Amino acid sequence: MTSSRPPTPPAERGHWRRYAVMWFALIWLLAAFAVMLIEGARAGALVLAAELVVLGFVRAVSRAPGPYGITSRSRAFDVTILMLGGGGVAVLAVIASGLDPL
Repeated sequence: MTSSRPPTPPAERGHWRRYAVMWFALIWLLAAFAVMLIEGARAGALVLAAELVVLGFVRAVSRAPGPYGITSRSRAFDVTILMLGGGGVAVLAVIASGLDPL
């Protein structure tokens, strides 16, 4: 009996690293949520902001095609969105009133 399924192409060298960044980002996001529950919204938002800035840096220095999960458009677009998003979340977390005290 012959298989009608085409053979699977071999995975590119180092392909697991592209997926490792996605899992690392997910774990960090869950950690930020845990910090929000334990320490408060301000601390959790600052952890989330730090994650966005770090992911922006990772996207800036990674080789093409970029890490899976944080690559959507061009490198410049991704880095800009991640860095500005992280900076914006950090500023809002610090200046927002009604959150837990520092």
